[in-house]
Amino acid sequence: MSESEKVKAQLVIVTGLVVLYFIFKSQYPYFLIAAAVIGVLSLAIPVFGDLIVKLWYKIAEVLGAINGKILLSLVFFIVLFPVALIAKLTKKNPLHLKKEDSDTVFTERNHKYSAKDLEQVW
Repeated sequence: MSESEKVKAQLVIVTGLVVLYFIFKSQYPYFLIAAAVIGVLSLAIPVFGDLIVKLWYKIAEVLGAINGKILLSLVFFIVLFPVALIAKLTKKNPLHLKKEDSDTVFTERNHKYSAKDLEQVW
């Protein structure tokens, strides 16, 4: 990681803490103190700044892994599961996967192919 990327990450952290201070000004003055401490120590001790950036990226990595699972679970339970449940309750068989009065699910198609069938296949 280049120095400019590290400085950008440190600036984002400090700016985020300052924004949180302005949002929760009366309740949590510690955000401004934390922003000042992180900003000054990152400038004065580059090793400390590197540790802060590494910690920041580790937190982002963990959140990314968790958020992916949460979002996919929400899509499954909000979209896919209700659609499947409705299809199951309406007793429809659009894919013809269930046997209906016959011994096989194979559908015999008596079709004579012509040259027109092969002109636009897709």
